[in-house]
Amino acid sequence: MTSPAFEKSTDTSLANRATKIVVDFVELLRGRTTGPLLLIARVIVYGIVLCVAAVAVATLVVIAAVKATNNFLPGGVWSTHLLLGTLFAAAGGLLWSKRLA
Repeated sequence: MTSPAFEKSTDTSLANRATKIVVDFVELLRGRTTGPLLLIARVIVYGIVLCVAAVAVATLVVIAAVKATNNFLPGGVWSTHLLLGTLFAAAGGLLWSKRLA
């Protein structure tokens, strides 16, 4: 630890100027390299977390749709499977027709 008198010195010696130049260069280099890399890492991690959460939510929505439809349609669970299968097949056909060839 340095003494308070040394920390407050305003000496403009060669060593102080060289140290300031090196420190400024390191801060500039770190800001231009580490900053973008941290941003890219955050985007990747949050993207993965978002995809996993979206898959979980989609699964729960399909389960809830099957249970809700099963309560309202007459017959067995086959009518629910028929209705939801038709809806999913129609949605898949629509998306398939819009794909880039």
